[in-house]
Amino acid sequence: MDKIKEKRGTPRIEEKLPIRLADGDYSAVVETKNISASGVYFTADKPMPLMSKVVITLLLPCNHGKNSKVECHGTVVRTAPMEIQGKAMYETAIFFDDITEKAKNMISRYVKRTIEGNA
Repeated sequence: MDKIKEKRGTPRIEEKLPIRLADGDYSAVVETKNISASGVYFTADKPMPLMSKVVITLLLPCNHGKNSKVECHGTVVRTAPMEIQGKAMYETAIFFDDITEKAKNMISRYVKRTIEGNA
């Protein structure tokens, strides 16, 4: 049986991390379902319009017990309605399109540490 080749350019992990989203007057704190150095996937209680621009603030756990704050800008590239316990929710994917190399490297290192720790 052939393995399905991963199409994403960056490794992705299933991880629950708090993120803050800001888009004009809209602001929310949600929890990631998965994350990579190129974007995040989460469930929100309100839909976000496709292609809307958001500011993302993410706290990454570090080895020394402190959290590292990562801030970047992204674009909503996918949203899909769903129902959880009778409540309308929206699965949402955001692509990081304005992220510093330092922030991208921090996320990449965190993803790699998590993958290696689970191996």
